[in-house]
Amino acid sequence: MNILNNWKMLDLVTRDGEALVCIEGRVYGSNPRFPSSSHIRTSPITGYSLDANSMVVTTKRGSEYLLGKPDPSQTFAQQRLMRRLSRLSPNAASGFDELESQLTGFDESAHDQEPAAVKLG
Repeated sequence: MNILNNWKMLDLVTRDGEALVCIEGRVYGSNPRFPSSSHIRTSPITGYSLDANSMVVTTKRGSEYLLGKPDPSQTFAQQRLMRRLSRLSPNAASGFDELESQLTGFDESAHDQEPAAVKLG
């Protein structure tokens, strides 16, 4: 499973006024689409679960990401993300194809760094 570190939540609104939540961060793992430590933006988040005291988010495209360390500027990032996702309507991510996971940058120097996961509680 891919891990997202240095992540932050993005609140987005479609042209139709639908609220979406995406996450940007550095991805670590085995996804062949993204070299390790690439900076990505996920497709809209459709759900989450707590797995062994860590948070796993699911995207509209069916990808799953284990959330590691959030961006240091994002105070209480995980709690804010859970609260924000609980306010979305069940079909908030439907009918919006413009946002897909995308490579937004690649840091060659961070390529061999090990990912870090955040423990809750």
